[in-house]
Amino acid sequence: MSQQPLRIPGEKQTNQMGELAAVLIALQSVNPLTPIKIISDSKYVINGLTTHLKHWEDIAIAYQLRRRPAPTTFQWIKGHAADQLALTGTMRPIPDTIDTYVPRNFDIQGAKLSDITQQLAYKAIMKTTKLTYNRSTLCLLDMTRFAIEPISKTLETDEAIWRGCRNKDITKNVQMFIYKTLNNAYRIGDFWSPIPTYEHRAKCLTCRDEIENMEHILVLCNDPARKIIWDSAKGIWPTKHGPWPDPHIGIILGCGLISLPQAQNNENARNNARNRQLTTGASRLLRILISESAYLIWVLRCERVIRETMGQRN
Repeated sequence: MSQQPLRIPGEKQTNQMGELAAVLIALQSVNPLTPIKIISDSKYVINGLTTHLKHWEDIAIAYQLRRRPAPTTFQWIKGHAADQLALTGTMRPIPDTIDTYVPRNFDIQGAKLSDITQQLAYKAIMKTTKLTYNRSTLCLLDMTRFAIEPISKTLETDEAIWRGCRNKDITKNVQMFIYKTLNNAYRIGDFWSPIPTYEHRAKCLTCRDEIENMEHILVLCNDPARKIIWDSAKGIWPTKHGPWPDPHIGIILGCGLISLPQAQNNENARNNARNRQLTTGASRLLRILISESAYLIWVLRCERVIRETMGQRN
């Protein structure tokens, strides 16, 4: 096969691109039934087309190699005379046309199972999935967004609110509780209203005439245990980091996003670092106090309802 200079299309010209283009053209120029030996000084190209060929299945060279019934071998050498030929090719004024055609039956679409990970698959699914929320979830997301803004000084997005449900400072049980509450997944309140003989379950056992929902349970109910829990959490909170926020359904659902603003002192970098550390710790404490208090109120409420139900049956 005659030697000829070649210029790769595109603005970027690299040795690896030139080596790959040379291999492709060589494979296209030789009869598939003829054995061929490719000599190259690029270990990247040789390893890619041998050891790692399964990761390069979507390029034209892989197709040319797969379609050849005759043996194809590779040999590495330390530099060769083609280097000067490659330099000549880069000086050509017009790039050469390289045939990268791959037949449809060989051009496999989609993700490679040999390369894909659970993280990549999840990201791909999320990009192609359009989430739709019911009205109650949209209302709770807005309540959360605007309740957190005065504390963190940021108007959070829906994505940030959902991500905050998985904050590492919040225990797994509480994470699931917040997530299910945002999705209005608990069977409380109006869930029971249209069910014959179960309408009474829609009302709060403590307040009697009030229709139960998560906001009522966590921040409005007259149950003494609820008030004791929030007062205890308030007593633990160090006021030097700011006032204790009044319990609100939005603050509870967005507690994973709480981040107290840091006071900056431009003249003292050491104090800034210490303030940052203190603020980070205070934000973590606030997230824990709010999330654990709310979950405890919910657990106690569920135990109270179960006792009341069992008592009625007995």
